[in-house]
Amino acid sequence: MGAHRRPAVPALVQVGQVKEAAMVWKGDNKVVMKATEPAPATAGEEQGEPMNTPNGLLGQLGDLWKRPSMVYIPVFLCALYETMMVTRLLLLPRLANPTLASRISGTHWGLPLFLALLVLTLALLCLRRSRPGWTLLGISGLVFLTALCYGSAMVYPLIPWLVALYTDMVEAATLRSLAASLLPSLVLVVLALALASLWHKEWDLPSLLYPMGFFSLLVMGLGLISRMLHERRRSERSLQEEQERNLALAQQRDQALTQSRIAAELHDSVGHDLTAIISLSEGLDQATGQPQVDEAITLINDLARQGLTDTRTAVKALDSSDLQTRESTPGRDVGPHGWEDIGPVLDHARQAGLAVALTETGHRSATGPLSDLCFSLTREAVTNAMRHGRGVDRIVISWDHDAQGGVAISIRDNGRADLVQAGGGTGLNRLSARVEAAGGTLSAGFSDTGWTLSAQLPALPGQDEKVTLA
Repeated sequence: MGAHRRPAVPALVQVGQVKEAAMVWKGDNKVVMKATEPAPATAGEEQGEPMNTPNGLLGQLGDLWKRPSMVYIPVFLCALYETMMVTRLLLLPRLANPTLASRISGTHWGLPLFLALLVLTLALLCLRRSRPGWTLLGISGLVFLTALCYGSAMVYPLIPWLVALYTDMVEAATLRSLAASLLPSLVLVVLALALASLWHKEWDLPSLLYPMGFFSLLVMGLGLISRMLHERRRSERSLQEEQERNLALAQQRDQALTQSRIAAELHDSVGHDLTAIISLSEGLDQATGQPQVDEAITLINDLARQGLTDTRTAVKALDSSDLQTRESTPGRDVGPHGWEDIGPVLDHARQAGLAVALTETGHRSATGPLSDLCFSLTREAVTNAMRHGRGVDRIVISWDHDAQGGVAISIRDNGRADLVQAGGGTGLNRLSARVEAAGGTLSAGFSDTGWTLSAQLPALPGQDEKVTLA
């Protein structure tokens, strides 16, 4: 039989995080493991470097302002101010403007209406974040109504109006909606100032207009600056999220390409080797004239065929180009292993000269994730006993199904502990992670009688249906 060269089988690589391991074949038998550095990260990807995130003082203040709890702090401060002003009005009514004093002392509705206007102003202020334009218009109307009834007492709701003005400058969805609420509000406030000065004759118009115009322009300027900073932060966050999505897509693409390459190499190398073993063993079938040798050759052929089937299944799972085809063709999907699928594995162990016993109690659940995990654990334990066990000639397996749909697994062999290396293999570590993810427990180690693997698996989704043991 001529020796044939096999292609390299690269190890799975995690893009951008670990070194890529390559297998280099030297001659026919020697294998040298070689590490290669990953490709350098592109700009902005190294170490997951974030894009210019707004973490300065202004950005922190902006984030603080956007918190839901901040909606009520300005309302509380305005309510505190109004309470102080009303208390001053009640205790020292002579300090009130003439119109307000006459309405409170001369009518039964003067004070209740005035308090109702202030309370309604504070209530509207609570809606300024969700309805900034309507809140500003509503408070402007209340300012106008206060000036109409109480003259210069319109200064009482002016501070809430300034808060609503700032919020509208920052939170308005578009400049058009901002103009639609801002212009009528300014007109209403100017009319309120005119009523207080020209109709009620309490103040002259310039003495009210100049300070009010100054504070209004100041608040509008601060609002525009805050709006620009807010837009900048939102743009930077959007850009950062877009770059993170692009980076994730690039990593998925690289991983898919790596998996496709591994699938191709696995198909070409391992698949070719197993096919060659099948062909050679079939050529030697019943050719030696020795029953024991012929039986061993038949077992080799069966195991190679099973390995080729498993390899093809792994290739389909790794080949990203086949994912859409398998999703669109459900009949091609390889379903979970059933409870009966462990039979051929145990038969192979018996043909290898091991005494294998399987006991099962309780009622099985339907074929699904639980049966597949139970099959994988049992196959791994039996395979490890055949591959690594020293002096193993007996394997005892028990599956105990409970009433809740779970299963307790125990697999014992009579291998010697002094000749077996400590530590779990890759397959056992992988299965331990699967068991932990399923909410179960797994333990493995030597006891007085040999190697023991014990697992407790809970009921998994899709395992509600019970089937009776045959």
